[in-house]
Amino acid sequence: PNLHKMENNPLSVQFPWEENAQGLERWKQGCTGFPWIDAVMRQLRIEGWIPHVARLAVGCFLTRGCLWINWEEGYKVFDELQLDAEWSLNVVNWLWLSGSTFVKEHIPWFCPVEVGKKIDPSGEYVRKYVPEVRRLPLKYLFEPWKAPMGVQKRARCIVGEDYPEPVVDHIEQRRICIERLND
Repeated sequence: PNLHKMENNPLSVQFPWEENAQGLERWKQGCTGFPWIDAVMRQLRIEGWIPHVARLAVGCFLTRGCLWINWEEGYKVFDELQLDAEWSLNVVNWLWLSGSTFVKEHIPWFCPVEVGKKIDPSGEYVRKYVPEVRRLPLKYLFEPWKAPMGVQKRARCIVGEDYPEPVVDHIEQRRICIERLND
């Protein structure tokens, strides 16, 4: 009966998730500053579906991979936006992906930069859903904050003005999340 909540759920580890309204809203709107994550969330909002690996990547980013926000929030967004949302599958997938079940082996972690480079090597997907970055050279498409200011100006994509700064330092946040999972 309470499977869609962490509290009083015998299947869920009781992690001390962070309250981060700004991070949650940026994730929901596809404005995290990580173009591939943003492309996925924008596709979900526009079309009502995303590929399976994209579901895993944005779920990891929200929970144990970067933002350390309760999986319940991701569950709610997917339940609202996915055309193929199915209550029990949605709950179980969020429990598992967030590391909140007692099954700890083989839970993938997705770097919000590298997964995009691997899955979208030409940048076509990112350019479609995140038009702000479409003129950036492929070298900087997945990490626009690394583009020199001259490149940003030519691409008409100034990070912090035309496209958001990254919501977190994903390398540092990954380290913090691993420490929390091991506590």
